[in-house]
Amino acid sequence: MNDRLTQFLAAEQLTPARFADTVGVNRAGISHILAGRNKPGYDFLEKLIKYFPAVNIEWFITGRGKMYKEMIAQPLFPLPETNNPPSPELPEDYTDKAVSGGLQPPEIDENNGKTVEQVIIFYTDKTFTAYKN
Repeated sequence: MNDRLTQFLAAEQLTPARFADTVGVNRAGISHILAGRNKPGYDFLEKLIKYFPAVNIEWFITGRGKMYKEMIAQPLFPLPETNNPPSPELPEDYTDKAVSGGLQPPEIDENNGKTVEQVIIFYTDKTFTAYKN
């Protein structure tokens, strides 16, 4: 495991001391693991995956697989699966304003004093754009 820890530190461009400080373990403990005197315990492994969730813990323990997990991008708000998703009908001037970046927040309503803080536009490819005031 000491070789894999060395590889991981190199991949993350971390010194052993910086790594120990980041995950909250004793610097001497990291030194002992790197020298092969000790093997990482459960607490060490738990802290490792807490601070580096992309690391493949099976690789770290056994050497099997890749150093990092395969990360799959997930949409923020998954849409229900349908054969023909409805397409919203928007007025032409709205589309033109959205494309040209001319969207403006509405005027302040004097009755309640609220203003628009953020507008989020969701696209059919399950991405979004946020505009902040």
